Formats: sequence, C-alpha cells, structure tokens
Amino acid sequence: MTEASTANVDASIQSDPRLATVRQRMQRMEGYLQQDPDNNELLIASFEASLACGEWEKAKAHLRHAQGLGADTLGWRLREGDFWLAQQRYDEAQAVLEALVATPNPPDGFLDVLTHNLAFVDLRRGASGLSVQRLARMLESPVQRGVLSSSAKGERPPVASRALQQLWLRALHQDAQLDRAMEWALDLDRSGSLDPQVAGVGSLIAIDASEFGTAQRWADLSHKNGDPAEHPPEASLACASLALARQDAAAAGRFADAALQRQPGDGRAWSTRGFAWLLAGELEQAFQAFNKALFVMGQHVGTWHGLAWTQISQGDLIGAEQSFQSALRLDRNFAESHGGLAVALAMQSRQREASEHAEIAARLDRTNASGRYAQALLSGEVKDLSDVQRFARRVLGGVATRPQSGSRG
Repeated sequence: MTEASTANVDASIQSDPRLATVRQRMQRMEGYLQQDPDNNELLIASFEASLACGEWEKAKAHLRHAQGLGADTLGWRLREGDFWLAQQRYDEAQAVLEALVATPNPPDGFLDVLTHNLAFVDLRRGASGLSVQRLARMLESPVQRGVLSSSAKGERPPVASRALQQLWLRALHQDAQLDRAMEWALDLDRSGSLDPQVAGVGSLIAIDASEFGTAQRWADLSHKNGDPAEHPPEASLACASLALARQDAAAAGRFADAALQRQPGDGRAWSTRGFAWLLAGELEQAFQAFNKALFVMGQHVGTWHGLAWTQISQGDLIGAEQSFQSALRLDRNFAESHGGLAVALAMQSRQREASEHAEIAARLDRTNASGRYAQALLSGEVKDLSDVQRFARRVLGGVATRPQSGSRG
C-alpha cells in the first residue's frame, strides 16, 4: 500500500472500531501463519481479514499460496472471486465465477454461494433483471419454496441461504418488482419462516409498496433479532421513513445515521437524512445531504423536491426553481413538481408563470398540497416566509415515503 492509502486506512480505523478489530485479527493470523504457513484454516482467516482491511497484496499472497498447496481447490476458486469482488473488479470476478458453473457434483452450499456472487455482479452492474432471472431459478422453484416454508419456526437458514434471500429481495426491489417481492416475503411470513434479516430487507420494499404496517413489523423483527452488525440498512431506512411520516425528525435522523454507518455512500440514506435535517430546520446540513444523495441517484424526483424546499427555506428561490425544473425533466406529469415550482415562482413575484404551473398541478391532482399553497401565495393569503418554511416541513413526510424503488446508490 502507498503512504496515502495507509493514511486512509488509519483514518478509517479511528472512525470505525470494527475495522480496528478486524485489523488486529489480521495481524494475529499473520503471526500464527509464520509458525504454520501451510495451515488451510489459518490461510482462510488471514485471507478474509486482509480483504476486510483492503490489504489486497496480502490477500493475493495468501490466495496464491493456498492454490499452490492444492487443498480445498473449489473453496479457493470461490475465494478468488471474492478477491476481485472486494475490489469491485467485476469482469475478473465474473470470469472466475462463470468457469465454476459447470462444476460436477458440487458440495453442499457451493451453488448457493456461486449463484449469489454471480447475481451480485449482475446487480452491481445495473442488470437487476438478469440478477432476478438468475436467482429465480433457486428462490422461486417449488422445491426451494417448500424447503423455506417447511423450516421450523425460529430456525435460521444457513448463512449462504440467508444471503441469497436478501439479495433476491434487493434485486426485485431494484427492478421495481414490488408486488412479486411482497408476495414472496409475505408467503414466508405467513408460514413463520421469514428470516428476521430478510424481513429487514423487505421492510423497505413494504414502504415503497405503501404497506406501512407491514414495514414497521418487519423492521422491528429485524432490529429485535440477531447481532446488530447483521441488521440490514434497509430496516433502518424503513424506520427513518416512518419517523418522517410521523414528523419525528430526531428518530428519523438516528435511523438514517444507522443506515449510513453501514453504507456511507447510499443515496437513499443520504436523501432520508436530508429530509430529517430539513424537518428539524437544520438547513445547511440538509442541503449538503441532498446534494450527496443526488450525486449517486440524480434521477430521483423526491430528492430534487427535498433540495428545492431546502433552498426555499434558505431564501435561494432561483436555486429552488432550478431544482423543481430538474424534477420536471424527470417526470412532466407529477403534480407536486409543478406545485413546488409554482411556489418558487410566486415568491419571486412571477405571477403569470406561477399561475400556469399551479393550474397544471391542479389538473394533474386536485389534492396536491404544493399547488394549493402556491394559489394561497398568489392570492396574498400567505405572505410570511416562516409560513412557507412551516409548510415545507409539513409536506416532507409524504415526499419521503413515496416509492423510491430502483433509486438506491
């Protein structure tokens, strides 16, 4: 590693105690390996710890040494895929993994791991439909459904199977197949065999399917079971969205922070955090959070709305106008985008343009709040900026819980 990358690792360790623990384990394993360099179990432990720490050269050395020993050949071929996956080098990973598809008489669990990793590559490349097709052969087969449904209540499936189920729901979510995902998860839920952490992934799908009671129940199931380190970020995001709908900025912020701790680059988590800050009146933090979200999911209309209402509250009416225009470029038929733009225009005393957009908003959806508020501004019924800011915070819960399938960074 270079001096710069070493400094980055050291900074990460200081901010994440879990990484410090993994690095200590790696150093311990390295010491044991010096005494017993051909021990396969020690090589596996050292390899995995090296990957977790981003020590690619160490991991590569362990991988090549183990492959040269010829023990656990299939296992180390799979780990070679892990080596490339950890570096987000998906071409190399797929080449290694595809070569294993035709393995005759694979050991138990081998196909679960192989299928998961290939489907993961599909998903990371944006091919959610291909990922769904690959996983459906296993997760929707009559045999597999029977195995899952017949599992004893409270009995957790093996790690590889749980990972497959979580990835399956994530692929369906990203592919906007909400009904299919909900039907699959509810089927297991009714039989008492829905794994808590799989339920956690499903909780965010339930939010986007407007099944808020189910979302809360599945998120609670996830948070009340297992090691907190295993809790999927989706469960925290579901709870954050529900808190926003209740206008509970503090709880929404806590849950969004928990999701960001697990996935610091997740666009939806940053968007949710932005809504929580905006609801609390922390405008500069909200502005920064929405921009981080849009950097990775610039096609999400709701986040453009959040940024625009933040800009209105900051007094940046030109910026708000531009943000609502960005939302309209993504969807010309969304009433709240026209209504929000009408508000920004009315506050600039551009009555004719504001009236046009308020009328369009009313034609698209007579119940839309922003368009009606724009009319109140135009009529002079509302004049105080503080009233506008209060209105902005009031509409946040509805915006933040609108479907966002396929929008995660």
